[in-house]
Amino acid sequence: MITTLDAQPQEWMEGDEKVFHTVAACHFENEKHIEHWINKLVPRNQNGDFVKWSGGKRKSNTRDQFVNNCIKNLSDIDFQVNCISTTEGEMGWFAWLFYTQNRNLVTLKHDSKNRTCLDFNNMDSLSFPVLRAGYLIWYHHVIRYLDNVKNISGMLLADNFASDTIGPGDGKALGVSFVNYLLAQCHSNLRVSLALTEPLNPYLGYDRISDYFCGWINSIRSETCTALHKQQFNVIEAHPSSFIDSILLKPKIEITDENGNDITKTVQELVASQLQNR
Repeated sequence: MITTLDAQPQEWMEGDEKVFHTVAACHFENEKHIEHWINKLVPRNQNGDFVKWSGGKRKSNTRDQFVNNCIKNLSDIDFQVNCISTTEGEMGWFAWLFYTQNRNLVTLKHDSKNRTCLDFNNMDSLSFPVLRAGYLIWYHHVIRYLDNVKNISGMLLADNFASDTIGPGDGKALGVSFVNYLLAQCHSNLRVSLALTEPLNPYLGYDRISDYFCGWINSIRSETCTALHKQQFNVIEAHPSSFIDSILLKPKIEITDENGNDITKTVQELVASQLQNR
């Protein structure tokens, strides 16, 4: 199995607790299976090149084409899609939990740009700004959901993480390496591979369908989609052969003080305010 992964918006937290992020995971049998459905579903421009969800001057038309292609082929689509969405406010909770549970390994420091960072003491001075660390910690929970709930196996192929650089040497692909490190610590067998951009790379462009689904679902979650796109998604969800599963991923947490009082709401407001200030 090959799972292609893509995210909307780009792999950055914006510091707004209400902003949604969505990862789309599309599960295929092999390379030929991916190529077949890319050619069936993904629109092309006038030059015959594939167009991304957010690309091109006529993106509203190409988005319509993709959605209509899904409706037209609804009974024949034989791959599965999992879309996992979370607000930045909830992502802040994932990061906060990680920090509080790993204070023996992680400290808060400021970098040269005066950004608050999570600094990993025993990992060759590995350090991430809090917003980037929060995204990566959340992303590893997305993969754990695919592993533990959906029983996904095989290759996970992602586009580049923000700030990741391809190639050998120090400082390369730190984002995806950190996600894979966290997955190893929780004994998951899944690992994320980067879809390199070299022209001869056999996996180049295989994330085209996941690009459209994460853009489509994230626009629904963010209430920026057209009424027709939301209606057509509802049609797909209600169809007996529906191939798509869309969920909201939230951490379950209850916090009490030393007297046993529930202070979850107070801490939640504090985490949200810190997120906005960073």
